[in-house]
Amino acid sequence: MNAVWIMAGLVGGAIAGLVDAGVNIAGGIGGMSVGKALRLIALSASLVAAAGGIGGVAIAALARLTEGTKHAARWAAVAWALACAPLVVYDAFSLFSGPRAARIPAHGLISVAVAGVILAKIWLGARVYSRLAERFPRALGVGLALAGVGAAAANRWVLPRLYGWFHVTLSVLTAVMFVLAVRPRVRGARRPLLAAAFLAAAGCAGALHELRTSQVMRYVAHERTAVAALVLRGVPLSWQTRASAPAEHQTAEAVLPPLPVGPRRSDADVLLITIDALRADHVGANGYKRATTPNIDTLAAGATRFTHAYAQAPHTSFSVASMLTGKYFATMARLAPGERHEPLPAVLRLFGWRTAAFYPPAVFFIDSQKLKAYADTNFDFEYVKFEYIDANRRVDQVLAYYDEVKAHRAFVWIHFFEPHEPYERHEGFSFGGSDIDRYDSEIAYTDAAVGRLIAAARKRNPNTVIIVAADHGEEFDEHGGRYHGSTLYDEQLRVPLIISIPGIAPHVVDGPVELLDIAPTLLNLLDIPVPVRMRGTDLGPWLAVPPAPSSRLPPAFAEVEDKRTIVAGTDKLLCDLHWDSCAYYDLATDPREQHNLAEARPDRAAALRAMLDHWLDGHVRFEPLAAKGASNPKGGPPPRAIERGRLGEAQAAPELAALMTSDAPAWQRHEAAQLLVVLPARPETAAALTRAAGDSDREVADWASVGAARLGDKAARPRVQAIVADAAADPNLRVRAALALATAGDAAGVPVLGGALDHCEGDVLLCRAIIISLGKLRDRRAVPVLIQHLPEVQNRREMVEALGEIGDPAAADALLERLRGDEYVPVRIAAAKALAKLGDAHLAGRVDEAARKEREATVIAAARAAATAMRGKTN
Repeated sequence: MNAVWIMAGLVGGAIAGLVDAGVNIAGGIGGMSVGKALRLIALSASLVAAAGGIGGVAIAALARLTEGTKHAARWAAVAWALACAPLVVYDAFSLFSGPRAARIPAHGLISVAVAGVILAKIWLGARVYSRLAERFPRALGVGLALAGVGAAAANRWVLPRLYGWFHVTLSVLTAVMFVLAVRPRVRGARRPLLAAAFLAAAGCAGALHELRTSQVMRYVAHERTAVAALVLRGVPLSWQTRASAPAEHQTAEAVLPPLPVGPRRSDADVLLITIDALRADHVGANGYKRATTPNIDTLAAGATRFTHAYAQAPHTSFSVASMLTGKYFATMARLAPGERHEPLPAVLRLFGWRTAAFYPPAVFFIDSQKLKAYADTNFDFEYVKFEYIDANRRVDQVLAYYDEVKAHRAFVWIHFFEPHEPYERHEGFSFGGSDIDRYDSEIAYTDAAVGRLIAAARKRNPNTVIIVAADHGEEFDEHGGRYHGSTLYDEQLRVPLIISIPGIAPHVVDGPVELLDIAPTLLNLLDIPVPVRMRGTDLGPWLAVPPAPSSRLPPAFAEVEDKRTIVAGTDKLLCDLHWDSCAYYDLATDPREQHNLAEARPDRAAALRAMLDHWLDGHVRFEPLAAKGASNPKGGPPPRAIERGRLGEAQAAPELAALMTSDAPAWQRHEAAQLLVVLPARPETAAALTRAAGDSDREVADWASVGAARLGDKAARPRVQAIVADAAADPNLRVRAALALATAGDAAGVPVLGGALDHCEGDVLLCRAIIISLGKLRDRRAVPVLIQHLPEVQNRREMVEALGEIGDPAAADALLERLRGDEYVPVRIAAAKALAKLGDAHLAGRVDEAARKEREATVIAAARAAATAMRGKTN
């Protein structure tokens, strides 16, 4: 009898996977060939069948436990209710996570009541199901199958991309409905069961192989299925390198007419205005309906407006550094963290310009260690005001500078901070009370200050060149997130760019440009030679009248962590180098980036990927010193695998493994071994790492042992433990060894990891890995060091979450402080959830008090849910 549940899981799971993929394909998510659609359906059916079979084993085990009881049917129903309880409780509290729902009085009690009612219905439904299965098996099967199809359809068309808990529940419901539908119609005979299990296992293995070898199928499996994508979250896949098509070459370049000469203003004053977090589509000149930017719009009406300007990173630090150096600074910082690149103000000062900057400390919040040279020298500006200050007072500072210095030629940069989160509503600039309303209020308030500054600057010198831009955009759930610094979609990356040059007729340029184009453009405009290592494009030909064709503009590039993007014309490719997966969007027809066309236009996606690879290779060509490393201490081009590994490409691992075990020079083998440990773990490198762990070269052997231990090699663990215990060992090696032990649940390296937090500020990803590992280990020795580093902005949310995972009451006060006063909403939400995990009912009142003083609805909801959970743990 119990074997019937296993068979039902296999068959029902296969049907659920087929329906899941079929509904999504029928829904028209992008263009798919018939062949690829059939492959996706087979892949989905195989994965969900295997998951269903595992679920069937679990159900059979529960059934076995209840069979011998006095009231077997009742206890079986109880088992079903208990199995469903985690998801039901999660859903019941998630119902009130939205801003409006969070304002409903006593919603915590309502959640408890809803969960209770649903669990009671599951208990009753389980009892009724067994009776109906005996009396009306066919009708029951049809009804449940229709319910499964309905759940799959709702998953596709109801609230797409919103409310993750809702879609997870529908995915689970789809699979369960089909398993229950087929249960009365299948038998548990041994031979058919073994055949079904073999087919499911073979199909699952084939599906995983296809996912490993095809980045297109990896993407569509996650993007165009729901149930199968949920299964994939728990499947560790090893990505393999995907060959890309040759880059498109501009073969007609030789016969193209020369670009027009841009304007020249050799004695002009320059005013560069940047506004924090101002996304391009909230500017009136770019089509925004609200009157957020009347003064900027007036400037744009008489200037050159670039409609598709891109920041080089979706956060202030690297974006501003790229703008002022003309370099892709995030990659430069990774390749050569100690190298200093000459900023624009230094060049201008050599040619007689006075320079002044007015900006907040937030410019150096991300990877401050890599920006330390600029923090210490203020980007080589000679006059600096470095503080947080209101926009109008900031304008007063600039005007006072003009009056005091009276420079013949001045370059002034002013960075307004107002639109950055947390958003404030300003009197006289009110659009409403929501977060996006207050964001627009911040923009309008800043625009008024900008208008006053522009008028004064032009009155002082009518020939002043004025540039208005932003450092990055801001997301409001367009792709499931908030704020910035997390994705490369346009809402976080696309910024306004307006260049006003007196005497130049206004016009619009629609092609992609970059913030780092500002530096070479200004230098050419002022008739100053551009340093050869600046990588931006001189936009002078597009400032000319008539301007050069937009089609002659080169691609724009941007990056954040392990993600890279390229925008060429209206084509955009986003790639995650960690997972070797890319998405392709046509911005002309899909400006909101909702429809990935990588499947419909694979040749174009491959060509863009090759262009992206060519751009990555160009960093070393443009920066000889950046090529210097452990494998080439005197500079010069390193092996390609090492170059890619330095840039964080996980797919370089197989080549690095081959280099590590080859007869290459020792220093190349050393760096290859190090990079294999720094990059994400890849199972296909396990054999090479195990072999190299016995290498006669101690450095190779040590690093390889750490890599092997991270992949589960128990034989390598004693050597790794010895490395952690050796205070004289290379500090970087010790930290990586401690992280490797942590993956196996070994807390021996906790002191090493805690100490590393004092020195890893130059590597955000390493800091994050350490913090997450400390949380997973749940070792209370980590609590003091995590609390010590909480004031640091980067990775603060991860530290709060780690404290919650550890669950030490000693962290309560620090978490309460974050809940009550942290400037970032996600951190306050994380603090509420972390406090709930402490389970101390005595803290519930203080959490309630914080909720009463909070104004962000999402934080209020999290705090109230935490207080309810804390009280419930003592009942």
